[in-house]
Formats: sequence, structure tokens, C-alpha cells
Amino acid sequence: RIIAETQGLERLHLLAHSRGTDVLASVVQQLSIEAYVSQSSMWQRYKLANVVFFAPDIDLDVASSKMFAWVSDPDLAFGNKPRPSTVPPQGPLHLTVYSSPRDRALGASTLLFGSALRLGQLAVDRLPKNRSEAASRWAGSQMGELVDFIEFPGGGFIGHSYFLSNPAVKADFIALIRDRAKAGDPRRQILEIKRPFWRVSDVQQAL
Repeated sequence: RIIAETQGLERLHLLAHSRGTDVLASVVQQLSIEAYVSQSSMWQRYKLANVVFFAPDIDLDVASSKMFAWVSDPDLAFGNKPRPSTVPPQGPLHLTVYSSPRDRALGASTLLFGSALRLGQLAVDRLPKNRSEAASRWAGSQMGELVDFIEFPGGGFIGHSYFLSNPAVKADFIALIRDRAKAGDPRRQILEIKRPFWRVSDVQQAL
């Protein structure tokens, strides 16, 4: 809140890795409620342009419940029907999730937390049938063009820090933040699977 009120601030980006994504998801969920109560959006109130999750160590269903709150009517549970007009336009706000099905650290996390699938392991062709609906909700929901899932199919010893070691992932992230390039822009090194799902195109093995 303090940073958002800084004079001269134009855009604010929030980034998190691994378990930090769970904390950030909760924070942004609360900020979205504050913005809604003030009849504003997170872009209008906090200049929030990008939220980026790298290898998010958070359960897919938990992430869904937190993320949908960003662009949904919090009063829906107390009303008779949805009121989309009550949700202010989100402006340039965008969520980007980088995941890898070969992330061994998240594989251990699924056992530790008793989770069926961590968000950072998300891959369209590897979703269990009982979890495909959860993933499809992101594509067909009010999130619309507000979210992109970018799969890194590489590996490595642990495969949890590819955003630091893989040049293609770093280049895509730079294009997103510095160049404000949307998914599908030729400056982004990703290939479309089926929107909003993408795959890093120039895969190099992560360290």
C-alpha cells in the first residue's frame, strides 16, 4: 500500500517463487477485496500490473479459490445471481504462472502436503482426469485474458530454479515485464498449446 502511494510510481509488479507464491496469493486476494470495497480495481488502487508465480508450491484447488477472488463478485454468495457489472475493469493487471511437470522439489511437496497436484507442476497433457476441470476453470472463467500458464518442459537435477538458469525462461520474463509483451507476441519465446496454456520454445536443461 505504501509503495502504491509513492509519487511518480507508474506500474507495480509482484513476483514470488515456490512457497512464497502461497503467501503472495493470499496477499493479493486481500488487496482485491479492499479494492472491490472501494469500488476500484487493483490496477486503479495499487497500480498493480503483473503478478508472476515461478514454480508455485501451492495446491491447484487452493490456488483456484484464491485467484478467482481477484475478478469475481465477493457478494455473490449472498445474492441471487452474478452481477458482472459490479466488478471494475482490471486494466493491464495480469497473472503469469511458470510451471514444470519435471520439478522434483514440487514432487516431494505433493507427498509432504498430501496434494494431488501443485500449481507449479501444471501441464495440460499430464492433468489427471479429476483435475482437468479445475484447470479448465482458469481458461473459461472470468479470468479470461488475465492469466497465462507457461510450461517449462526441461529438467535438471532438481528442476525448481529454471527461471534463474534457463535463458529462454529469463528472456520471456524480461519481455513480459520490460517490453510489456503479451503472450503470442513474437518477442516472447513461448509456443501456444491452447490459450491460456503455453510452452517455452527454446528449452535448455536447467541446472
